[in-house]
Amino acid sequence: MIIALVNQKGGVAKTTSSICLGGILAETALCLVVDLDPQGNLTTGLGLNLDDSEDDQPTIYEVLKEEATVEEAIVRTKLTQLDLLPADIYLANGEPELIGKVGSSYILSERLAPVKDKYAHILIDCPPSLGILTVNALTCADAVLIPVQCQFFALKGLASLLDTIQAVQKRLNPNLKILGVIPTMADNTVMCRDVLDSLAKRMQDLTTIFEPVPKSVKFAESNLAGEPIHLYAAKDPKLSEPYRAIAQKILSTN
Repeated sequence: MIIALVNQKGGVAKTTSSICLGGILAETALCLVVDLDPQGNLTTGLGLNLDDSEDDQPTIYEVLKEEATVEEAIVRTKLTQLDLLPADIYLANGEPELIGKVGSSYILSERLAPVKDKYAHILIDCPPSLGILTVNALTCADAVLIPVQCQFFALKGLASLLDTIQAVQKRLNPNLKILGVIPTMADNTVMCRDVLDSLAKRMQDLTTIFEPVPKSVKFAESNLAGEPIHLYAAKDPKLSEPYRAIAQKILSTN
């Protein structure tokens, strides 16, 4: 299954969720995580610093431009069975370059095709926009996960996101499903509870609302350490339990 983690708002834990789910899914089968964000946070969050790389490591940008094959660009992480297709700031050039190409919405799908059957799971960490990179991810994905921060302003863009998903379903990928919404950075406040209530009212007829992911500084620490939260904070399982539940949903859907 190919899953795109999408939200046009930044800071909602798309990258953290990609790392956590990738690490957990890799416990059972070979998993690939794709960094489709020019910020490259997924890449650095899994311990790869392209600036310090001695060789000229290809990235998703070179793959999209057909200057490297996807096999050449994929790197092994320090986690068994978890591979990474990295990104860096040069991917920012990808949007304008893709727009002018025939069939621009299908390019990522074509580039991933040679390795699609190698992996049980492919997770795509999308940029904080609804541009051509995100549309490419939605076009090649089987399902969408939507991380949403538990703050009111984080709900404002949901309508636009759902409109984009529906447009992709209508015109590009009729088999695309919304796997669920991941409430992130949840704490025991009135505002958080109100946001969860609003999410339930708005989304419960469309998809699953997963259990909220607790707010904790350990998520940022785990990204700096280059480890998924279930390994970095193994003694605090409540932080990874929501992601394990999502992984079970993915496994049961596959």
